Amino acid sequence: MASWLLHQAISMSQCSNANAKGDIGHLVISMTEQLDYYWSLSEVCDEGPESSTICRVQQHIREVDKFSYEPLVLSIGPYHHGASALEAMEREKWSYLDFILKLNCEKNLLDYLTELRKIAKHARLCYSEDIKMEDDEFLEMLLLDGCFILTALGGTNELFKRLQQRSGTASNCDSNTAEDTEAQITSHLEESNDSQAQTSNYGINQNGSIKDRFQYDDVIGPWFARFVCHDLLLLENQIPFFVVKKIFELVACQGTVAPCTDAIAKAIETALCWYPKSIQESCRPKEFCHVLHLCLLYFRPTVKKEDSYHYQVGPQYIDKFLSFGRNYLRIRNHRDDNEYDIRAISANEQYGQHLNRWRRAIQYSEAGVKFMKMEQDKVDPHSLLDIHFKNGVMKMPCVAVDEYTEGLFRNLIAFEQNCPQYGDDFTAYIVFLSQLISMPEDVALLGQRKIIEHHLDSDDQVSDIFTMLSKDLVFDFNGNYYLKSLCLTMEAHYQSRINRWVAWLRLNHFSNPWLALAAFATVIVLVCTIVQTIYGILAYVDPPK
Repeated sequence: MASWLLHQAISMSQCSNANAKGDIGHLVISMTEQLDYYWSLSEVCDEGPESSTICRVQQHIREVDKFSYEPLVLSIGPYHHGASALEAMEREKWSYLDFILKLNCEKNLLDYLTELRKIAKHARLCYSEDIKMEDDEFLEMLLLDGCFILTALGGTNELFKRLQQRSGTASNCDSNTAEDTEAQITSHLEESNDSQAQTSNYGINQNGSIKDRFQYDDVIGPWFARFVCHDLLLLENQIPFFVVKKIFELVACQGTVAPCTDAIAKAIETALCWYPKSIQESCRPKEFCHVLHLCLLYFRPTVKKEDSYHYQVGPQYIDKFLSFGRNYLRIRNHRDDNEYDIRAISANEQYGQHLNRWRRAIQYSEAGVKFMKMEQDKVDPHSLLDIHFKNGVMKMPCVAVDEYTEGLFRNLIAFEQNCPQYGDDFTAYIVFLSQLISMPEDVALLGQRKIIEHHLDSDDQVSDIFTMLSKDLVFDFNGNYYLKSLCLTMEAHYQSRINRWVAWLRLNHFSNPWLALAAFATVIVLVCTIVQTIYGILAYVDPPK
């Protein structure tokens, strides 16, 4: 009996182990499939800037100002696809697709879908999150959004001009008469009840040719155009630009996409017309991963990072003789204001005394720094991020601030924070500006110098905007960012006692002509008194015979 019980226990144990192994086996298979899937997500083809990841903004960052990251009227890409508040523009996208199909009668809808299907997997892998969309739905979204971007940003302008040069019936893809084609479009507009479709940006002229879509901008209204511009420059509202290129190649029947990229870059230039840009018409960007990346390229500084620090060391005996005066007055041994003593910097780094912030504009002004607006030069244009400091004068481009500035800057920062391969130039600029104008008095000072121009209610709002922009930023002050040399040079200028003394005299005794005249008279009287005293002492020591 005991042996039978022991045999039964062993049999039950073996069965339970087999069942456990069976369950674990299913788990191993499931986890292996998941591991292969997530591994495939990281296998984005390395094709230059087109392989950039389109990321979601982290939740704790979004909570600071969620309206800066979410579209108002237009959804591009999968993250906000299907939102109820954006349905009107989803219906409008079909008119853009119809416009593209009418530009080239030799291509039909099947041709576009077939070609886009070949790059759909690559496009899906460009997103940081798992896209919960069926393949057909994702493919339809790529085609509609690609046609919208291509047409709304002027990528089809050159094709439209060529079409206008042809016969009046060149746009009739169905070999109908001009009157039949116009009747079809009119019928399409009458079937649509929403106002967006009624103001669709395409139509047919009396001669049968396609109307210019941009003739309808005034009909749509400025609100629509402004909100669409806002939505196209959101990080989460992007599709890979190679999708737009593929659509252009199909509709243009040519290998080069230069007319497309050039026209879209021109449209972004118009959208950023209030900001200085160093990129000229002859050197517009040709390669970019999406529209926001193109926008970031226009803000790229022309100032190069300092790879090495230059300094001048005088003869040893002169250096020893002047060391006491330099240490007391904190005067740098340099050739000009763009160079500083590397030995002091090395000593600071050795003892952990790292510079970890900028000063306020008021503080720099008290140290004798003068702020000047950098005027745009057509021969040698500058970017918004170009900042120069020489001979105690800081030159900065004008910064235009309105209610949309914060949203644009937030998305540019989010792009750099999520894609470090594109640098941190804009992030460094925001950190610099947030500390330079951290108080309303700083905004007022730079406003007087025409460096900051805004139409907000108060200077407090401007300083608050840039303070909030720098919140939760990850930035290495000891890294090789493009403003590091400038930062150290200005800090050395600020620490110089003689600079602060001269600035104090200028602000307190030479601020108006009468004070300057009084100070000058005081100096003359003091000099005369000293001379008289010296002559008196000499006469006493060595009286005349």
